[in-house]
Amino acid sequence: MEARRVAVVGASERPDAPSGFVLRNLLACDFSGTVWPVHPSASTVYGWPAVPRLADLPDRPDAVVIAVPAATAVQVVGEAASLGIPGAVVLASGFAETGAAGRALQQALTDAARSGEMALCGPNCLGLHVPATGLALFSSRLVPGMRQGPVAVISHSGATAIALANSGRLGVSHVVSAGNAAVTDVADYLGYFAGQDNVRVVALLLEKVADPAAFALAMAQAHRSGLRVVALRTGRSVRGARTTAAHTGALAGSNEAASAFLHRHGVLEVTDYDELLETAVLLSTVRGRRTGGGIAALGVSGGGLAHCADLAADAGVGFADLAPTTRAELDRLLPPFARADNPLDMTGVVFGEPQRYEQALTRLAADPSVSMLVAVQDVPLGLDAEGAREYSGIAQAIARYRAQGDKPVAVLSLLAGGPHPEVRDILQAADVPVLQCGRAGWAALGHLLRTRTLRLVEPAPWIRQPAWVRRLADGPALTEREAKNFLRDHGIPTTREWLAPDPDSAVRAAQALGWPVVLKIESPDIAHKTEAGGVQLNVRDEAEVRAAFERLVASARRFAPEARIAGVLVQEMVSGGVEVLVGLARHPPFGLGLTVGPGGVFVELTGGHALDLLPLDVDAARELIETTPLHRLLAGYRGGPVSDAAVLCELMQGLSRIGLAYEPYLQAVDLNPVSVLSQGRGVRVLDALIVRHIDEVPAA
Repeated sequence: MEARRVAVVGASERPDAPSGFVLRNLLACDFSGTVWPVHPSASTVYGWPAVPRLADLPDRPDAVVIAVPAATAVQVVGEAASLGIPGAVVLASGFAETGAAGRALQQALTDAARSGEMALCGPNCLGLHVPATGLALFSSRLVPGMRQGPVAVISHSGATAIALANSGRLGVSHVVSAGNAAVTDVADYLGYFAGQDNVRVVALLLEKVADPAAFALAMAQAHRSGLRVVALRTGRSVRGARTTAAHTGALAGSNEAASAFLHRHGVLEVTDYDELLETAVLLSTVRGRRTGGGIAALGVSGGGLAHCADLAADAGVGFADLAPTTRAELDRLLPPFARADNPLDMTGVVFGEPQRYEQALTRLAADPSVSMLVAVQDVPLGLDAEGAREYSGIAQAIARYRAQGDKPVAVLSLLAGGPHPEVRDILQAADVPVLQCGRAGWAALGHLLRTRTLRLVEPAPWIRQPAWVRRLADGPALTEREAKNFLRDHGIPTTREWLAPDPDSAVRAAQALGWPVVLKIESPDIAHKTEAGGVQLNVRDEAEVRAAFERLVASARRFAPEARIAGVLVQEMVSGGVEVLVGLARHPPFGLGLTVGPGGVFVELTGGHALDLLPLDVDAARELIETTPLHRLLAGYRGGPVSDAAVLCELMQGLSRIGLAYEPYLQAVDLNPVSVLSQGRGVRVLDALIVRHIDEVPAA
């Protein structure tokens, strides 16, 4: 990023050559450092003296651009590493993106770079650009004089890097097309930008998080330095989680896990390019974190403001409740037919008297419930200069307020094209952020207002019990009874139950537990007993026990003729609680995540489940529940009893601690349902499934 001496291997003046783009960009962007083309026979390239090999350079470069085919690029990286060159940009494709052979070639490239402790951008990338210094190691055309500012763009996709940097919406400090990111990845760039005073925001297009631990460390650095990171993640519609026997694995896949990871580490995740751009614009212009109040919006269109109220609701943005004194002062500014409200319709009177607009901004800003002002104003690009000039008085009023006001103001154009240049130039000169596109603009405001301080959770895990480690690592699949024994040994409350190998013992177990009881088939080979006809609820007497025993065994044998059947599990009947699913599932590369939501037999139909990655404490568990319909059910939905939500949070924390302790041995844990009883009665795990992680399990 700070190279002053650059070598270009494969240098060429051919117009379509990647190296030709790099060399022309260095010229066009006024790079003032030293450039050494490397060419086997040419004496000069674009006027720079050339040498045939890296070894022939008169001095060691800071960075080398390698613009040769993939196989040759590996050799050149090895040569550069041996010469002690600290950085490289590898433009060639033909690596991991092409299949097994390409992956092997990329590993050789990685090994060569790491042998010399080199930073390496790429392969399969366009490179990087630093507008302030003219460093343009970029193999696609760059616009000379790119608008500079505090936003760094990082993208695994080269085309997206070009689109964002040249959108005209951002003041850019750096552009990185990371490509395959074989050696130097997003976390490395984030860590670097966290130490740069001229970078306040990173706009990130993210295809994957290859190293979660490194990414988390980089985000910790970013937060300490005040760097804000906004990410658009591609591939969100692809469910990358491995199918497991547990409901939990099907309910929450890799998409949810990746979002949970980014949220946990303070990355603001957006849904499309517009939202990415508008959020970056706003964060790069409005300093600090806006807390302790809501939005005050004003404009000249009642219909537009009503639409804004809808968009704000969709984005979760709240409007400030104006004080009576504020409303009274606004009433004096408005014509008799207007009403002082928020959003505030100033009506067309301000076209002739723009000072009223500025006075309204000042009065709204003085209200303690207001944290930020939003001026909603469309000035369509299709207007002629005279038509656009009618709005210039409003723009100048906003600019005057910006110069002296103590609360931030942004202008929002509901149209995606943005305001007419006649108005845009006035606002840009006053450093007023201009948001365009109603949905994306309100989403950006939501990101600004909801930003919070990170609270990392580090609860201690349970100490592993050696007997359970051996059982999980080497034993057969766990039955429900064994899974519950495991849970009870780690402080998780479950139902009381006995295994009955025959009808007589089932009757004795039921009598000991007390009527009514539940009967379930006991088999390590039948994960979902309901589907096998292997569950009978509300069994009330001896005759029903005997009949249910025979019926369950017969049904299970029809469902799975080869299944091993140990008998029937007789359980106490728990009723009157809210049925909840709580589960763990493995989500590479992030590890285990915990899912919570409505439980029971319709768990996959009801939706409303939420996931967070481990670890979770009680507070994090409560916050997760509040994002699902469960919080309403637990609070006594439609006159029902208030359930013991606090004990459910403790159970979730306990399951998190189990996951941390036994992570190498667990693929999934499915507690479905968990019955959350009324306050003071606690919770009971009614059914449990533990799926072992049998791939590369360490020795017990």
